[in-house]
Amino acid sequence: MKNYLISIGGNSTSNVLSIEKNFEEIIAVDSGVEHLFRLSLDPSTLIGDLDSISEKSLNKIKKNDVDIMAFNSNKDQTDFELALNYLEGVDKSIIYIIGGESGEIDHLISIFLLIPSISFFENIIWLYGDKRIIFRQKLKLNVKKMSKFSIIPITNLSNLSIDGAKWNLENKNIQFGETTTLRNIATKDELNVSCDKGVFAFIY
Repeated sequence: MKNYLISIGGNSTSNVLSIEKNFEEIIAVDSGVEHLFRLSLDPSTLIGDLDSISEKSLNKIKKNDVDIMAFNSNKDQTDFELALNYLEGVDKSIIYIIGGESGEIDHLISIFLLIPSISFFENIIWLYGDKRIIFRQKLKLNVKKMSKFSIIPITNLSNLSIDGAKWNLENKNIQFGETTTLRNIATKDELNVSCDKGVFAFIY
């Protein structure tokens, strides 16, 4: 299993090194390089239109012989989407995302909706502060008893079941935007969540 790291712009208060320290590749997305420098990590690739990276950081990147993939600012895709496209075809890997916290609301929503739209969305873990966000159709996860979690339907969910929580469900249809599955509590050391059709975000 190979691990990849993408660091995007916006704030980042998470510490990916407390979870994983060995990466096949570390990708900085424009000003997201600042989070890597703060963690004493050296990016192997810089991707973006380079409109928000500081001159000091860009000079450091150039001195370190980092592969730079620069794009015109007049483009149809965000820098983050370009980074995900760059990793298209990476199989049996975990892709950690840091950054994207407390930014402009359109930026935040675009990140949240972009991840589940790509083919390898189940490989991605977005570290958002002290939370992890993953996107799934089925999930078996070891968690600490009494830990809080939320399930956000990205699409309509058919026959959603939750086992191991204070508020379990059995084969319940959940509509996109419905709040039934927010703020639940694990009552066991293992949670099982599944649905016959649809994709949900699991935040824990």
